[in-house]
Amino acid sequence: MLKIEGVTILSFYPDWMHCKSLGIDKPLLGSVLYVLVHYILPGGVEDNLSAVWRDIESFYDELNSENRYGHMRQTMFHTKSQPKLKGKAAEVKDLCPVLVLVWQKYMNPLLPIHQKILMVLKGSYKSLRVFICYIVFRVLCFWMMVVDCRLAGKIIA
Repeated sequence: MLKIEGVTILSFYPDWMHCKSLGIDKPLLGSVLYVLVHYILPGGVEDNLSAVWRDIESFYDELNSENRYGHMRQTMFHTKSQPKLKGKAAEVKDLCPVLVLVWQKYMNPLLPIHQKILMVLKGSYKSLRVFICYIVFRVLCFWMMVVDCRLAGKIIA
């Protein structure tokens, strides 16, 4: 493709939905849910999952999340090979900020590993916000270029 006239490495940008929401976020969020349900909370797995789900629903409302999971079962994030959350890209994307709050509720702030998990969750959420700003910036630059070209055409003519 790079042999096509006008195509350079700058012509490519990542498909954010597949790279992030359906890519790295699924194992990240699935692993956090797995750790919460199996290791952090003191009860049985099903009781812990119910508690986490109640918190997720509460934080969905608090954050006015648009794309919500309708329910949560252990099979949605527990696989034979590794924890990996199942779901649609929009559901995964909107669960990320919610899971930041859920993790903060149950984490032990004195444990370095818990602090690192929080940092990764926050980083994942903030990277989406940065990407959205980048897209808006690219669109604005494009339209500035269009306006500039039209003005230049009128001045020259």
